Amino acid sequence: MRFFVIQQLIRLILLAFAATALLPLNAQAEGQWIMIAHQGETGSQAESRRSLPDPRSVLMGRQVRWGDGSNIDLVQPSKASGALDELAVVLGLRDASAFQRHWLKLAFGGRSDPPRFLGSTEEILQFVRATPGAAGVIWS
Repeated sequence: MRFFVIQQLIRLILLAFAATALLPLNAQAEGQWIMIAHQGETGSQAESRRSLPDPRSVLMGRQVRWGDGSNIDLVQPSKASGALDELAVVLGLRDASAFQRHWLKLAFGGRSDPPRFLGSTEEILQFVRATPGAAGVIWS
């Protein structure tokens, strides 16, 4: 009987701990990650770039070219901004450092150029507006 009571108490403590650990995730659910792309082209060039590949594939470096064969110039939040940790977790990585290591492996393996990491949403928006072929991710 005593073992059963202790077992139930342990379950309740673990359940309470799990519930408090999930509170920050619920608070962040008010926004979402949005993939943005440069919209400066017209005609057939714009048509081939208009459909952005799967965002997860772009962010993880599996898709590095637009439909017309040109490189996607990817820009993401910097580690210093704090947003890269959240993005890394959404993509299934541990943290921002793991995300940056992932991209370094791709770059040194010759599979892709690493993304640019900018400090704020405004900088990312300005870069994407000004750079043909650019795509970025922002929290909104």
